[in-house]
Amino acid sequence: MPIAYLALGSNLGDRFAQMRAALVALESQYSLRVLASSSVYENRAVGMNDADDFLNAVVSVETELEPEALLDACLSVENQLGRVRTGVWAPRTIDLDVLAYANRSIQTERLQIPHPRITERDFVAQPLSEVAPGLVVFGKRIEAIVAALPSVDLKRMSESLRNA
Repeated sequence: MPIAYLALGSNLGDRFAQMRAALVALESQYSLRVLASSSVYENRAVGMNDADDFLNAVVSVETELEPEALLDACLSVENQLGRVRTGVWAPRTIDLDVLAYANRSIQTERLQIPHPRITERDFVAQPLSEVAPGLVVFGKRIEAIVAALPSVDLKRMSESLRNA
């Protein structure tokens, strides 16, 4: 089965609990299995003036779902957990993004894989490097991407989302 990488984030309410609930929902309702979870990181809310800090993590999953079906599963879980879309740069109870899917490159109106902002965000690249050392995105190894990014207020909070 293909391996995909998902980013999880939350900056409203019980952030750890919501991220864990998202994993439970994805595993119980959809054809996927979590293989590994990164450390959980706290970081500033990018693009949101006075918003609360986010918790972020990345998981690797084995899935039978095709990429757009995986995106649909993520959106469904976000809705189940009370995410309300009020704007692009708005606080959220849960945010699930498909970062990469096998070695595929996808550019559709709904989905871009690899995720176009992996190389810009330490709170995505750092946890992704933990679960996928050696992963190559946009022609660069994830370790090189992490090394090139400034770490701005990125704080490791827990060894794993599973043990948070």
